[in-house]
Amino acid sequence: MKFFRFDKICYFLLTLFLVSVSTAWSGETDDSQTLEIFTIEETVVSTSRIPRPISRIAENVTVITEKQIAALNAHTLAEVLNTVPGFQLQEVRTPGSWTDFSLQGALNAHVLVLIDGIPQGNLLQGQADPARIAVQQIERVEIIKGAASAAWGQALGGVINVITKAPNNESALSGTVFSSIGERFTTDLHGEASGTAKGFGYYLSGGNVHSGGLLQNNGINNSNVFGKFTYDMPGNGSLTFGLDFRDSKRGLNETASTHDNTENQRTYSFLNLTYPVGNLMKLELVARLSQEENLTLWGDLIDGAVIPYREFHLRESTKGGSAKLSWGDGLANLVSGVEYEHAETRQWEVLSPDSPFITDRSWDRWGTYTNGAFSFGALTILPGIRFDHTGLSSDALSYTLGATYSLTEKTVLRSYYARGYSLPNAIWSNGPQKVQTVQAGAESTAVPYLWLKGTFFYNNTWNVEVIDANPDAPGATLRSQIKQGVEVEARTIPLYNISLSGGYTFTDARDKETGIRLHDVPEHGAKLALHYDNDRLGLRGIMTGNYVRWNADPGNGAKDHAFIWDLSLTQKVRPNSDLSPELFFSVHNLFDDSQYLNSNYKNAGRWLEGGVRFTF
Repeated sequence: MKFFRFDKICYFLLTLFLVSVSTAWSGETDDSQTLEIFTIEETVVSTSRIPRPISRIAENVTVITEKQIAALNAHTLAEVLNTVPGFQLQEVRTPGSWTDFSLQGALNAHVLVLIDGIPQGNLLQGQADPARIAVQQIERVEIIKGAASAAWGQALGGVINVITKAPNNESALSGTVFSSIGERFTTDLHGEASGTAKGFGYYLSGGNVHSGGLLQNNGINNSNVFGKFTYDMPGNGSLTFGLDFRDSKRGLNETASTHDNTENQRTYSFLNLTYPVGNLMKLELVARLSQEENLTLWGDLIDGAVIPYREFHLRESTKGGSAKLSWGDGLANLVSGVEYEHAETRQWEVLSPDSPFITDRSWDRWGTYTNGAFSFGALTILPGIRFDHTGLSSDALSYTLGATYSLTEKTVLRSYYARGYSLPNAIWSNGPQKVQTVQAGAESTAVPYLWLKGTFFYNNTWNVEVIDANPDAPGATLRSQIKQGVEVEARTIPLYNISLSGGYTFTDARDKETGIRLHDVPEHGAKLALHYDNDRLGLRGIMTGNYVRWNADPGNGAKDHAFIWDLSLTQKVRPNSDLSPELFFSVHNLFDDSQYLNSNYKNAGRWLEGGVRFTF
């Protein structure tokens, strides 16, 4: 009876959605909309540490906006990223639960995750946790697919740069309240306030994501507080202070014999001074601090009781700063900088004092870089170079040379070559993991009503740590790997308020010496989305689909033959009012399918939630 009622609710909502669409279809079409992405008003991104139009960026870049995030009614950054072509979560369970990920075959530890330029990965393994990053504070996300070390340092496989919201400079007080509730008492309560008065600006955000767990021992209780304060200085300079605190208590997994829990606290703060030096030059100084503490408990399940056998404690801290000088305009620009950081990481075990996972290290690292862009008519050349004293292992020299060419007003060609690196696991003393990357592609709106982008990528990596997962005798074998493939993306112009978007990524990942295909690296991945946006009715809807074939190890018991579909509908109560609540309803895993890399970490089945958002 439960599933019967649930299906009737889903069918009713889908019917309501389709009726609204058909009503809009009978109205006027908005043929005036275009996909002219290569204009003076095109998206500007900071993927190379200096803002540039996206048509003059050589790398394969994806930008996710605040509006797109709101349409998904997502709770965490992980959920948002999983709609991006080439990105794949390994586990999709309770929102806010730990999940590993890959980006065009590059593993978590090889992808640099930043918030306002501050690294979010831990020092021990280099892994970031996007499931603990709330989305309410995000203005946009810039994703670089491929080596980006010439600008950012340890970014062998790419960069995910989160830019948080700035204070509202048009009001003394504005904000948003968001709340939702779903199955297994899965709730999300968030609020934000923003404003500017007499040169002082503030943005505050805080909330809690809680769930009893959509799967066994997969409950979560994640809290976060974020603040950004700005001051407009005389002479067009600005001062920005930011503070972020995240507290997570999560049940990671439970099988017939194993119980896995974790608690984590992470805090970081930064102080940023930006000041113009002449008409075309700007100086930026940044100081930053971060701390992280983590407790992971492993236990045996015996007659329903948990008997702990491993208790990992991790404590990390960093402190440092950077200086950056940028010069130029839209046709020629150059940015140079230097960074310094003191890092400390310590891991110990209470129940196993002789554990091979024990580590206690501190090191100083610094890097210096220069990146530029020089346009000559339709051609833009983008060189870059960076040197890093890693402190943890040997030094690293990274460089890149890219180019974009505007073939027509509607078509841009891109290519770049880069060498990059990522730091090894701090438990061992292996050298940096390194990569040589080649990319080439095109982006075009020459086909009426359609935007298309295609990219070929080739990544030659070596000194890659292949971890032996034996908890009693861990180790790492250094291997060379080739990961190459193609990615195609497309989206349509909105027609009768409806648009389509999608992408497909093929990755051929092999061991370089043996030629054997690598297990557990996504070989085929597809993302699909149906968008509906009707301002007159105040109705928005999005249905997203995710398909992946991992080439999983046969021993994993993986399931990867189905699309996982999610549907979210948002209705503005008073469409013509700026001060109107928005009601939303979401169905996750609409057709209750299975898609997971390892049978010990199965995905959540079909579940639903609803909520309200009010902006003032």
